[in-house]
Formats: sequence, structure tokens, C-alpha cells
Amino acid sequence: MKASILAVGTEITNGQIVNKNAAWISAQLNALGLKVTMHVTVPDDRPLILDALALAEKQSDLIFVTGGLGPTSDDFTRDLVSQWSQRKLVYHEESWQHIVKRLGSRGFQAGQIQKQQCYFPEGADVLINPEGTANGFTFSLVREAGSASPTSASAPSKKVFVLPGPPREIEAIWNLHIQSWMQENTRHVDKVITRAWDTIGVGESDVASKVEEVFADRPTGIFLELGYRVHLPYVEVKVSFFEKDLALWQSWLAKMDALLGEITIAKDFVDLADSISKKTQSIDFAFYDYVSGGYLQHRLSPFLKSHAKYSWKQSDDKPLVELFQHEENFLALLPLEDDKALLLFDYMGRRKQMVIEAPMKAVTLGERRKQYMAEMALAYFSQI
Repeated sequence: MKASILAVGTEITNGQIVNKNAAWISAQLNALGLKVTMHVTVPDDRPLILDALALAEKQSDLIFVTGGLGPTSDDFTRDLVSQWSQRKLVYHEESWQHIVKRLGSRGFQAGQIQKQQCYFPEGADVLINPEGTANGFTFSLVREAGSASPTSASAPSKKVFVLPGPPREIEAIWNLHIQSWMQENTRHVDKVITRAWDTIGVGESDVASKVEEVFADRPTGIFLELGYRVHLPYVEVKVSFFEKDLALWQSWLAKMDALLGEITIAKDFVDLADSISKKTQSIDFAFYDYVSGGYLQHRLSPFLKSHAKYSWKQSDDKPLVELFQHEENFLALLPLEDDKALLLFDYMGRRKQMVIEAPMKAVTLGERRKQYMAEMALAYFSQI
């Protein structure tokens, strides 16, 4: 089962905002073992939106459309979905009552401009939006044999979900309506499993050449996909295959563990910063960074937003190790040399001290060294 995600909005194509919705929806689909084949972003342009819908229909079994369901003149996604699917728009009184109630609870009166949000393709199921006025909708696209489509002549039975643009509203509709449908209707799907290794300290080409050697004699005619992603200071290695073939690939996965073990920091998309945030969130914890130039804080901050008991201190000064002799529940990254740092940490009475040496020695790789030392500090602390 393949999925496409179509985002509508000139504010995305002109760079005003980033399309976070596609990434979020893809993460939900990947968790279900589904393959996302395409992200398409188009401006508020009627012909381009129709072309994008036709392309998604050709490529996918599931089609997700986001944006363009508002009350203004540039919100015409529903009109084009109606034209593409050859379903006329019909009025939905419950959506009008939803708008009236939601706006009224905030002291506003619904106007005629909101009425356009109450029309949906005939036969579609309306997806009530608990976080906004724009309800989504879903339907099955079935082309009758021999029928002419204005945009496509693709195979039948495509499931279409049309959602508003704000991320919070998409997540709310997903949790309320879509998640249960997805779980029920993907049970029969041969799911794709992806195993991943976050390696550090070795270049992408060096890692890739070793991995390719491991799979050089793999069976032919059976789906297996190798992938690589550089997200400094990591080189991520990914191996994807169908769940039904897991037993077949187990020996190859064991070879990968042996090959990459010494340079692997985390596996299967585990984020060390997230793990450490969860580990320390119930205690008063202090972070001291005199090495990474803020990179350590950059990595941890997104996960520490709900952590009320942590503190930060970072500086270019060189503190004395003795300052931490009696401190508890802390992590300190202290400078030794350009390519070396001292890591001290204490967690619930368990205390460790070690030297981190970066393999990047060139003067021009100073930032890479800082990233490496911060990530290694996270890695060592996560093991305690």
C-alpha cells in the first residue's frame, strides 16, 4: 500500500513556511509499515492542483491532501477535489453548526463567508475538526470501467483524505478519525520494516562501501532497499524489507550489527536527546557545556520543554574539575585540548568521568568536533 501527500498553499511554495505536515503524516504511515512514495507541494493554482491530484492518483493507493479548506477566496481545494473526483459538492448542515458553535464560544459570530466550508463531495464522510472550523473529509475514489476522467485514467479504489492546513488540526483529526481506520485497513498489508544504524566518526563513503559489501551476495528478486542519510555528526544507514521476509534477512542484519557495532551510537531511529530528557525529567538536573558552543543545548532543548527541573550553564571559560566534586545529578562537558574533552556526569549517585577524543583533526573541522563531542556526551550518558 503506497501513499502520496499533496500540500496546497502558496505560503509553502514561496518559502514562507515549511511543510511540516508531510513529515508528520509520513511518520504516522511509516509506523504502520506503509510506503510513502511522494510529497508534492503546489501553490494556490487551480491547474497545478488538478495536475498534482492526477499524479497522486497514478502513484498511490492512499492520497492525503492538506490545506485550502478555509473560508477565503484562495481556499478552493474542495472545489478541485470535487472536479477531479467527479462528485458534486453538497451542503453539510452539521458543519455549519460546528462553525457557529466554535466561533460563538469565542465571542465571534459566523458569517456567510464561512458557508463555503460546509460543502463536501457527495458521498464523502465528514471528519469533524475538534481544533478548528474547517472539517476534513474522506471518500473512496472509484473510476468506473471505461469512464472518462478529466485528469486521469488510473486504477480504481483510491482512499482520499482531505485535511485542513494547520498542523494541530491535522493531528486532532488524525487521532479522532483516521488512526483507527488506518489500523483496521492496513492489517492485511505486507508492511515494510526499516532497521537503522546511526554511525559516527566515519565518512559516508567509507560506511557505504562496507555495507554494500555485506549485501553483495544477497538473494535477487526479493525486495530490499539500502539507504544512507548524513545528519551531522551522524551517517545513518537504513535497510528496508517486507515484514514477511524478516527471517530471511536476520543473518544479514546480524552482519550489520557486527560491522557497524563500534561506530553505532543509536539504532532504529532512537534519538539520544529524547532518551536523556525522559531519563532526567523527574529530578533536578544541571547541564554544563564548555565545549560544544551551544550544540548540546540545541540538541536537548526541543525535548526539555516540559522538563521544569533542569538548568543550563555554558561558557568559553575553562572551569576547574574540582567545582563538580560535590555536585549531584549533572552532566558537564569540559575542554582539555582542541580535539579532546572531559565528560563528567552524575545520575542518582552513579558517577563517571571519561575523555572524549574527536577523530576530526583538521583545523577547519572545528564545528564538526564540537558536534561530535556533544553527541558522544549524550551517548555515554544514555548508557548509565
